Amino acid sequence: MSREQLRPLDILKLIKEINHLTPLIKVDIKEASDKEKEEDLKSFLFENLLIRTIAHYSVGDNKETVKTSLLETIPAFEEGFKWKGFKISYGGYDTMIWMVSLGVLCNIDLVDFKRITAIIKRDGAKDKLLDFIIHSKQADWPIQSDSYIQKYPYKSLNPDSLSNASQIKRYLDKDWYQGHSDAYWHGIHKNTKVNNFFGYWSWEAAAIAKIKAIDDSELKDQLYYPYDAVNW
Repeated sequence: MSREQLRPLDILKLIKEINHLTPLIKVDIKEASDKEKEEDLKSFLFENLLIRTIAHYSVGDNKETVKTSLLETIPAFEEGFKWKGFKISYGGYDTMIWMVSLGVLCNIDLVDFKRITAIIKRDGAKDKLLDFIIHSKQADWPIQSDSYIQKYPYKSLNPDSLSNASQIKRYLDKDWYQGHSDAYWHGIHKNTKVNNFFGYWSWEAAAIAKIKAIDDSELKDQLYYPYDAVNW
């Protein structure tokens, strides 16, 4: 999908709002009167910084801008993320997938990548797709699971059998967006009252394409596929 097909002016406004809000949240965290409020603020800060990182890509910013934003997101991920299992932390699985996939696509240093995976290890998230993406960059990460935390839509993107762009296209056309109907971000592009659309991207599909060196030229204008991030 071309980034020019999105709502760049709206997303630019969102980035500015987040950049304005970030230091205020940090002050609120320091001044939090109780532990629960502090944890909620840390989670809110992380979510905003992750959205900002994705939004930078959506408006067409270059690799270094996206990478810098991701690196600034990692400390907030360490402080503000907690995987509590799929039934409790439904959206948390997407978050972990996005973080490791973006780490691969932005080619961050291994020491920074391990800061992300340390949190995943701490919280005991065992998943085939996570293992595959992480192991591609972090060789000492064990392949410990043959199952998926969220089977739909991710099971249809089996990294063991995926070998060409047509399979990725099928996943994106039939499964990816539809399989996230319960996600908080699903359908937010339709919201005309609140400016919170930051772009829809299947980071995991892009990460696998990069890891497996798949010729993705036919996916340049594919809906939900962050083609530029694979070909930076």
